[in-house]
Amino acid sequence: MPPPCTSSYWMPVIDTASALIFGGMAVYYASMSKEKYLATEASSSSTTDPNERFYFAGTAGGMGLVDLVSAIYGFHYVGKCGEQRKSLPAAESSYPAQALSSQPLPPVFPSPVAVQTRGKRMAVLEFAGKNMDEDILMTFSDTVRGGALQGLEPHGVVVMTRENMLVLLRDMGKKECGEGDCEVETARNIGADYVISGKVVRIEQIYAVTLKLHETQGGSLLGTDTVEGTSQIDLLRSLREHSRMLVTAAFGPAPGSR
Repeated sequence: MPPPCTSSYWMPVIDTASALIFGGMAVYYASMSKEKYLATEASSSSTTDPNERFYFAGTAGGMGLVDLVSAIYGFHYVGKCGEQRKSLPAAESSYPAQALSSQPLPPVFPSPVAVQTRGKRMAVLEFAGKNMDEDILMTFSDTVRGGALQGLEPHGVVVMTRENMLVLLRDMGKKECGEGDCEVETARNIGADYVISGKVVRIEQIYAVTLKLHETQGGSLLGTDTVEGTSQIDLLRSLREHSRMLVTAAFGPAPGSR
């Protein structure tokens, strides 16, 4: 008999919180008057179009809807798992300790990151992109920050917030840099042990985001990934999972798991 499914309420709870955040953003932009939006964006270096508030509201609303559907499916799946576990005999419900005790376990290979990671810090730099709206780039980096947090939490690695990074850079009189050797140097300046950087390009009708993960002590590249989509929304939907997989591939599975 196949092993019982395994799941927890953690992921649907995260999706629910994300749906509430995006929903709040959608309501905020949709209810904002033209005059208030122009006043809010007056300091922006790009040309401000008052109709952009509807684009942001639609984008946030769409993402909130996707997260809400994901949360509903997640809670449903967890409930089904619970029912399945209750229906299993005692020997099978103790999977994998008893049900598969006679089967050989797969070999465990060392993680590419062979050092103790608990207490170390990860920085996610602001994304770079030619002719890209700064708010969109910030949303991309925030999404990657969330995916990295999910993948690194079992390893005890702290993901630095944007605000914390900006304060440290300002106190040192330095500016953030997200390309080339500068990305590693920036991470070193703020005391980060690892850094993720991203660059967005448009090739014909396709958007592509290149993610790079470095360790800062020696500047070694630990991993890279490219996310593609026909729209910026497609990229946003994929970036969280790709960033989680990027750090998981570099740091290995959660301690104690196989």
